[in-house]
This record gives sequence, C-alpha cells and structure tokens, in this order.
Amino acid sequence: MDDKTSKAILRKLFYDKRIGGHHLGLEDLKRGFPSHLKGDIDKKIKKLIKENFILQHPTSYGPQYALNPQRLQDVMAILGDE
Repeated sequence: MDDKTSKAILRKLFYDKRIGGHHLGLEDLKRGFPSHLKGDIDKKIKKLIKENFILQHPTSYGPQYALNPQRLQDVMAILGDE
C-alpha cells in the first residue's frame, strides 16, 4: 500500500488500539488530519472497508470503525514498511 492517507488511518487506529470491539467514531478518526483531506478520508475509509482492513460497527449514534483483528498481521506489515 503506497497511499500515505490510508497508512495514516491504519496507523491511527493501530496506535489507539482500536481493534475489533474497541471502535472509534468517524469524526474522532478524522481529527488531526488537515481540513482539505477530510473528504478524501471518507473515500479511503470506504476503500479500507472493502479491502477488509477496517470493520464498520453500526450503532444507534452512527457508524464506528476499528481494525479487523484477522488482518492485524497485514496492518503491522504495512506499517512496518515505513
């Protein structure tokens, strides 16, 4: 994966220990990124969900996101390439 934004999203979830049932809201996930990238982050999250790196948890207060524990080794390999 050569996309810096996708790696940054994975890195944020990994270092915040948002794996499996420990999820994070979209606004909290976007926090810390420059404002001109906020729309791009939505697209990258959808792509990471399709690639099964991120799980989406539906809740009554909106979707929540966490790393897929079954793909954790792949995420660590991607983050280790930096």
